[in-house]
Amino acid sequence: MSLRRILFILLILLILVILRPGVVKSEVQRIYTQRNTIWRLLSLVVILYLLYGLYTIWSGGYDW
Repeated sequence: MSLRRILFILLILLILVILRPGVVKSEVQRIYTQRNTIWRLLSLVVILYLLYGLYTIWSGGYDW
């Protein structure tokens, strides 16, 4: 990701925080209360991805 894109995203986030601080605060609190669900989902996706990679290697789809 280029520096210009990162700065653009940060600028948008800063504008949102300045214009609607209450909405941003409530969204952050909502996400924080669901952090266990988010971690479980991310862990499941990573584990499935790794299992798929192991299956691909095991089935001979990867040339050494």
